[in-house]
Amino acid sequence: MARLILATAEGQQAIELRPINSLGRHPNNSIQLLDKIVSKEHCILEQRDGQFVLRDLGSLNGTYINGERVRGEQGLKHGDEIALGSTRARYDDGSGHNVALPPISPGAVMPPQAAPPWQPPGGGGSVPPQHGSPAAPVPYPPQQVGTAPLQPQMASPYTQAQRPPFPPQPVAPLPGYPAQNQPHRPPSFGGTRVDVLDSARAIGTQIAAYAKGFLPFDQVAHDGQQLRVDYERLRITWELTREIGLERDLDKLLEKILNSLFKFANADRGVILLKDEEGTLQPRVAHRRDGTDVPIQVSSTILNHVIKERASVLTHDASMDFAASKGKSMILNRISSAIVVPLLHEKEVLGAVWLDSESLAQFQQKDLELITAVANQAAMFIENTLLAQKIEREIVTRERFSRLLSPNVAEQVISGKLEVKQGGQLVKECTVFNSDIRGFTTMSEGTTAELMVELLNQYFELMVDTIFKYEGTLDKFMGDGIMALWGAPAVHPDDPIRAVQCALEQMEVLGRFNRRRIELNQPPLAIGMGIHTGPLVAGYVGSSKALSYTVIGHTANTSARLCGIALSGQIIVSETVLSKLVNRFEADELPPAHLKGIEKPLRIFNVKREKPSAVAKVG
Repeated sequence: MARLILATAEGQQAIELRPINSLGRHPNNSIQLLDKIVSKEHCILEQRDGQFVLRDLGSLNGTYINGERVRGEQGLKHGDEIALGSTRARYDDGSGHNVALPPISPGAVMPPQAAPPWQPPGGGGSVPPQHGSPAAPVPYPPQQVGTAPLQPQMASPYTQAQRPPFPPQPVAPLPGYPAQNQPHRPPSFGGTRVDVLDSARAIGTQIAAYAKGFLPFDQVAHDGQQLRVDYERLRITWELTREIGLERDLDKLLEKILNSLFKFANADRGVILLKDEEGTLQPRVAHRRDGTDVPIQVSSTILNHVIKERASVLTHDASMDFAASKGKSMILNRISSAIVVPLLHEKEVLGAVWLDSESLAQFQQKDLELITAVANQAAMFIENTLLAQKIEREIVTRERFSRLLSPNVAEQVISGKLEVKQGGQLVKECTVFNSDIRGFTTMSEGTTAELMVELLNQYFELMVDTIFKYEGTLDKFMGDGIMALWGAPAVHPDDPIRAVQCALEQMEVLGRFNRRRIELNQPPLAIGMGIHTGPLVAGYVGSSKALSYTVIGHTANTSARLCGIALSGQIIVSETVLSKLVNRFEADELPPAHLKGIEKPLRIFNVKREKPSAVAKVG
């Protein structure tokens, strides 16, 4: 049977010829040549009357037989040497005579009239086929020839004649990225920009998914090649563990992972993308082997396929895989070969690793297997780092809210059942409590600073515990004063009642505290309190490095001024608060107060105790 002997960097490959054989760069050809200088549909080898005839399809760079360019078509003789771009082959008519080619090396000399190193879009088939006969349909699956051994191809749903035309597709970025006609650009990583390309492209037949793990030893014991591959995967993952296993900074970890990947694969560019809180892939680190800051283009179509299928992808010729847009963007951005691997931890997809090259068939199956193994190991490190960061954030959050909220309310905030929003939020009704030690300044003049701090700590501990007992929110300490809230962020229907009950119990707790101090010949403390209810704004206030949850508004100011006029042992509440206490407490009305910022005198009341008939309700 007639054969075509092709020379590649890996050696010779013999391909048995069919009655009609199409050669070119497109995967629809029965013999696909991974050669940038070869046109998409380059030539036809057709059997006529027992002889094979080569017909050039108007290729830009031409087809040569024994050094002479084919004009139209030419019959083949046994041993004829054929040159297409940088690809060489000999014709074997099946007679059994040796027609072997010497091994071809990278950068082999091309025919005299060959084109530059890469062909502009539309180069293939730009001149009509000779003799007016179109290329015949080739229903056979393509064979792939180039710098890589033959690889199995995914079946194409169309023959060459049936394949529908591909209209230009709009360019649409991944969610979270701006459209290409907008001035805003994606973020920069060390001078390297990452752009996401056309999401409307379809993945062609050239992409081969990989989902293979370690096979049992008894299945590979006699397969030296597989054993070598498995050993290499183990060696690389061990090196990866040694280099990055102790890194806890996520950005540094991703940098180390990407640098490690460049040791294992001969890639020109690389990007690691992680999912954000909305589930959108976002580039986190990027690297170019040449060190330049030229933008790195990645395909959202391949990325979406990898994420959806949870499978690695290897493409030997990206421009052919994106036939929906005729491969123009892939060619213009010089993306030829690519390996894209999901970052999988158990069943969760954390992100993806993108590696590509400007060379056709730059990556082999072993590269895909190794990068997949490394990515699986890297995903574990990434997940551990993300988990550690999450725990650290929860510890900080728990510590922060445990200082402000009662334990049960703090737990609701931490678990997400109760939301504390960043920024200001209008609260229609909030009860604000203020207390202050009377005569504290005079007391501190005759006492050392250490003793005063110790006294305040003991006092604050008792007061805050009481506030938390009634599920209030500690706003802040102001010298010897305390500010607390009921109604933000946690809301109860009886918040004013809780605030007053808390104030009365604090007076009782202070009484017991003072009795112990008197027994130790220490002066007792006296406090005054002010409580007011009304609307205000609650939220985080401060700088980006030091935020604190607080309230702002007339209600908070009025509460502080009521506290300022309260005498020792008084709990002064406004008329607004008293109206919400449902006749639950005994209170004496005091002379109207003239407070700063309020035009009319304010009716105020001194709460003395809870009525014996009232039933305390806390919770």
